[in-house]
Amino acid sequence: MAGGLGTRLRPITDNIPKSLIPVAGKPVVFYLIESLSKVSNDFILTVSYRYEKVIDLFSGKEARGKSIVFSVEKEPLGTAGGLKKVEKFIEETFIVGNADTIFQQDVRGLVDFHKKNKNTVTLGLTQVDDPSEFGVAKVTNGRIVQFQEKPKVNAISNLANVGVYVMEPEVFDYIEKGKQVDVAKEVLPSLQRDGKRIGGFRMKGTWIDIGRPRDLIRANIFVSEKSKYKINGSRLSGKIYLGKHVKIGKNCVLEDVAVYDGTVIEDNVQIKNSVVYDGSTIGSGSKIEDSILSFGSVLGEGVLISDSVIGGGLLLRKGGKIEGTVVSLGEDKPGDY
Repeated sequence: MAGGLGTRLRPITDNIPKSLIPVAGKPVVFYLIESLSKVSNDFILTVSYRYEKVIDLFSGKEARGKSIVFSVEKEPLGTAGGLKKVEKFIEETFIVGNADTIFQQDVRGLVDFHKKNKNTVTLGLTQVDDPSEFGVAKVTNGRIVQFQEKPKVNAISNLANVGVYVMEPEVFDYIEKGKQVDVAKEVLPSLQRDGKRIGGFRMKGTWIDIGRPRDLIRANIFVSEKSKYKINGSRLSGKIYLGKHVKIGKNCVLEDVAVYDGTVIEDNVQIKNSVVYDGSTIGSGSKIEDSILSFGSVLGEGVLISDSVIGGGLLLRKGGKIEGTVVSLGEDKPGDY
């Protein structure tokens, strides 16, 4: 499922679908496809917002060795509505996954558990520290007995739905055609009322939802590697991703950062726990912390940015200070801030 709007990640998603946002150098959808490729190379991608960019990406070498069908939703149909649209292509057990997560987990174990227990649906689950941000499930003897959506208090468990399901085709009988329907909120409760077996499998490995800016930063840093770089006397520490043709000046300090292709970092710059996307320029003496600079951002000298998201194409003037906010043009041409 690769049709999400990514509204919480705007302005990063103003011109790119959420599933194609780069994480440590590759589109986030690749992580899911790589994991699912361990059990099948037949894929259906449900796409909607900026769908042509997803199709373009998988029309070349990225599709090599895989069979990919695209289902375009001109109007979003929800997680279940999108499934109903591709019903005619599915005749056996299938896997559904969200393309906006870093997913590196044991899919084979999930499928084997599903079939062994003869479930109608099996959810992949993982333990989380804060259940209030997720749909959670209570599991007894491998079977889900209760669901709870983003509990603010009194969570029934800390096992979150990772957005990966194994399903049997009979699930389609519970989805109305052409309607916007949600798997977790509508289909699963209907199946449960009819006494269908809904299993919960605790998965092992990495799962990170990139739905919010802080999650996107965390995902980039988590997947990146420990720093091996020494550049112009600058200090690079923690986990670092550097794209192609990145220029770093003298006396810079970079700690836990992802810096993408063609970025220019001038002298005496400090960047910590942040992501700087392609083609950006950071003026000398600037300091960036806990923030994201979108594609083609330009910072003047001595700009201070913390806990913020800067939209692509923006020019931030010398000595500017931005804290705890989102700055966006709201249009496709560069501007001055």
